[in-house]
Amino acid sequence: MATLWQQIRVNSVALISLSVALIGFSYNTWRNETSETHRNIRLAAFRVIESLGELQEVADYRYYYFPFESGRSNEGELRLRGYGSVTMVRDLMNLMPAPAPVASDNLFRLWNEHVNVLPGLESNGKHTAAAKTAEKELTSAIKQARVAVLDVLNKLD
Repeated sequence: MATLWQQIRVNSVALISLSVALIGFSYNTWRNETSETHRNIRLAAFRVIESLGELQEVADYRYYYFPFESGRSNEGELRLRGYGSVTMVRDLMNLMPAPAPVASDNLFRLWNEHVNVLPGLESNGKHTAAAKTAEKELTSAIKQARVAVLDVLNKLD
């Protein structure tokens, strides 16, 4: 009967081939999983950027045009579009790595706080201080969310 070292020496080519195959298979599996994760993050990021643009449009419309319209019949539609966009952003950004979740939670919180005061006007037809603050904070939060998404995309390898 051959000793263990003799068997290893005789079968060394087979053992090396098996090791290389296992290492290659492991690496390939890891790379495929990483690629799929990155693909999902990229897809979510592009959808978030699109939703952030829609949210900025709603915020701008509510601040710049909505208070000056006579009918204000589309208030419900604007609210639904805004909440739909900010919710989509929050949900998708919470699936991304940092700093995206923090930026999305901040944006969602600010939207809830300021959505009602955006179209505010004083009796002289100028925006109220609360409306000005709301517009600045929301625009800044949207920009921060956009920067966070771009940061996440830049960190992907």
